[in-house]
Amino acid sequence: MKWGDSKRDHDTILAVWPEYEPLRGNWQMQEMVEVPGAKPKWRDRRIPTASGNVKLDIYLDAESAAQSADAGNESYARELRERPMSEELLRSIQLRVDKGLQSKERLRDEEKLMLAEARRRNAHMPAPAAGELALGPSAERYRDALTSVLAEYPYLTGARVGDFSDRTALGKDGDGVWQVLAEGSLHAKGAKLIERSKIASGFGLNPSRHWGEVKAEIRQMLLPRANQLLQLASVRRLLDEALARGDRVLVCNGIVFWYEDGQVGWQIKATSPSEEADTTSLWLEGTIVSKNHGRIVVLPFVKDSGEHVSGHTKNAPHDGRAKPRHPTQYVEITFRKLDGDLMIGLFGELPYE
Repeated sequence: MKWGDSKRDHDTILAVWPEYEPLRGNWQMQEMVEVPGAKPKWRDRRIPTASGNVKLDIYLDAESAAQSADAGNESYARELRERPMSEELLRSIQLRVDKGLQSKERLRDEEKLMLAEARRRNAHMPAPAAGELALGPSAERYRDALTSVLAEYPYLTGARVGDFSDRTALGKDGDGVWQVLAEGSLHAKGAKLIERSKIASGFGLNPSRHWGEVKAEIRQMLLPRANQLLQLASVRRLLDEALARGDRVLVCNGIVFWYEDGQVGWQIKATSPSEEADTTSLWLEGTIVSKNHGRIVVLPFVKDSGEHVSGHTKNAPHDGRAKPRHPTQYVEITFRKLDGDLMIGLFGELPYE
């Protein structure tokens, strides 16, 4: 097929995002395409080759993929601003693009944080020697390859062995014996489960369960760890500097550092997943109006209609009603979003500089 022969080659692209593809171990660019009369949608990005044919937009490393995406998004944003349309329509499309990119960014940063904590929790676990592994007959030939994988992730219950062209995966059965799951025939779904095992197995969870439910459990497990961060000198320094600037709410990867006057000081709260709904996008200039002492923070968001909704606090469904504040003690504050890599560094107890 030649570039331009397909109708999709002429679609209007609004944004791009690099997605890791665990089956082949590369980064495949996704593109957000404009759909007249409907919401934009994400799809695999295709580009022309030097000879005028068509190929997927693929990168071998994360850095080059991210650089290409940043440059592309700057160009697409500029093209959008230059299109003849009303200011209202322009803002509506920009909000949809922001929402789509925010969703991708939150997902990436959240899973990076979870992986960092999974590895930290199991850092004490010694990597098994090749002779210590219990393998089924068909898995025996992969003993050395599996040992290499477990040297980096000793807690895994499912592992991919060999290079990306082999497509072979092993898994632990109920008796702790490694068996072949797929020999040269690993498919995309299986590769995704193996990749998710790097996170889920670190928390003692099954990666084959509904991924949203698995991550919801992990978020709850992360809150006590986040509370421990308040005792670290590096985090205390970060929060002291934030308070000196007037920042009383710092948000990063689902964790909220929240400052209360009086004897309370800094607390840890969690963000609600509601602002990730498909009909909203995060409103970074918004405020949070807290009328209670709930442990969940719903961040400000913008509806597709353009309506700005202020943030608020609440309890989780099983917590009961949050203790109300007296009307004279309602708190209205702005918040600041931290770089996701900063939180990952703090979870790894790296010094804040």
